[in-house]
Amino acid sequence: MKSFLTALLLMLSISIYAQNTSDKTQIETTLNNYIDAFYKGDTTKLKLAIKPRLNKFGYWKNKESGNYEYYAHMSYETAMEFVQKMKDEGKTRDENKIRNVEVLDIGNHVASAKVTAAWGIDYVQLSKDNGQWMIEQVIWEGPYEKAITQKTSTYYLIRHAEKDQSDKSNRNPHLTEKGIERAKNWSNILKDVKFNAVYSTDYHRTKETATPTASANNLELKFYDPRNMNIENFKKDTNGKTVLIVGHSNTTPIFTNGLIGEKKYKMIDESNNANLYIVTISKDSKTSTLLKVD
Repeated sequence: MKSFLTALLLMLSISIYAQNTSDKTQIETTLNNYIDAFYKGDTTKLKLAIKPRLNKFGYWKNKESGNYEYYAHMSYETAMEFVQKMKDEGKTRDENKIRNVEVLDIGNHVASAKVTAAWGIDYVQLSKDNGQWMIEQVIWEGPYEKAITQKTSTYYLIRHAEKDQSDKSNRNPHLTEKGIERAKNWSNILKDVKFNAVYSTDYHRTKETATPTASANNLELKFYDPRNMNIENFKKDTNGKTVLIVGHSNTTPIFTNGLIGEKKYKMIDESNNANLYIVTISKDSKTSTLLKVD
């Protein structure tokens, strides 16, 4: 009896596995038909992939702001029109490098999957009718962004040195003599650090603070606007580099907090020009240290 039950369970397990494998293969075929339809302008393959009640919409990343913005809704009819228009206008492609389908979960009647294509990433909901898996809903984001392997990046952040405060109405003062000496001292303190880039806001006091260290590393200053800063894009641009960032009493701790992803540091006191924040970002960790260097 025990042997019979064992054999029965084994047969049942094999049957379920075979069914799941069959479903997975069918879903992958549907997803590849979906990709081919948009790549090659093939309405026949699109009919095999989507249901007439298709609901598709997405979010497109604005290059200037870095924010994702809602993109137009696409129904079955508009999807068909779009694919046909691509074919008519010769905008097809034979793309295999940016192409991946991944089945995430399979239920009795519904399934979820992920599609990676030239336009971006689609999360897909499918349902099964008459033995055929077809796409019901799609939510996507674009454009496609190649995954970046996080290398170790190190950021040194300082506030500008002492500024001339004799004219309170001057919004762009130069450094005082003491400030000029501090700027030179920063270069000396950081002489053993090989910087790949030096960033400064576009003010006299920050540029004059950053210049000695930039010159010591044979680098041109790079400018940034803290009011219009996309931290994630900045981290991608400086991935694997060692960077000095010169800012202000409010922007420097905010920038540091943005790099580490937490509100750890408060605004710098107006009398304090000595803070040095060191942030290290690797694949598996983020660390930060605050030193006071007088």
